[in-house]
Amino acid sequence: MTKKIISIDGCASIRHAIQLMLENEISGLPVLDQLGGVCGMLTEGDLLARCEIDSLSQSCAEVAKVDGTLLNYIKSKAWRVSDVMTPNIIAVTPDTPISIAAKLMASHRIKRVLVLDNGELVGLISRRDLLRAIAYVPPDTIAPGDEALKLAVITRLRTELGLTSHQVQIAVHNARVCITGNIDSELQRQAIRVLIERISGTCGYVDELHLAPQIA
Repeated sequence: MTKKIISIDGCASIRHAIQLMLENEISGLPVLDQLGGVCGMLTEGDLLARCEIDSLSQSCAEVAKVDGTLLNYIKSKAWRVSDVMTPNIIAVTPDTPISIAAKLMASHRIKRVLVLDNGELVGLISRRDLLRAIAYVPPDTIAPGDEALKLAVITRLRTELGLTSHQVQIAVHNARVCITGNIDSELQRQAIRVLIERISGTCGYVDELHLAPQIA
């Protein structure tokens, strides 16, 4: 979670909001009301959607020459932030699992969710925070030995992909996994490879699967 939050007052001007975004290299600002509570979220998308693009006389080549640059796209007339922001914020609490935050971001197609503790803004979760969390997820671990590896592969093929020993067969020798049997599609083959590589790594996999003939 990002605890250093740059926010803006709902009565501030759009020009000030743009300057804050550019100076701090961020794409969104939590909007606070007069009591300090969160009343909305202002994003680049909100600004670009509300600006009068058709009235801009600059060419793309001229705009590209300027460094920094949302200001070059927007003809501002000192609009209030509260007039442009998205009022329906997506927020979580500090104890919300990071997986829930990720699902909210995906389902709402947003880049961040706010973290509120009893209504008080205490942080935000961004896409970059999710990437950091993914980077520190420990790899799958199993007991050493070929039999343990074989059991792990068989178990996960059944629980994760619904494949039983009647459909695919597993043999393991010196940590090298060999799989045989019949599959229904190339997509299924790819899913099997991904599953095995998660368990054994990328260097010990032999694919001897056969694609079942399609019945017309």
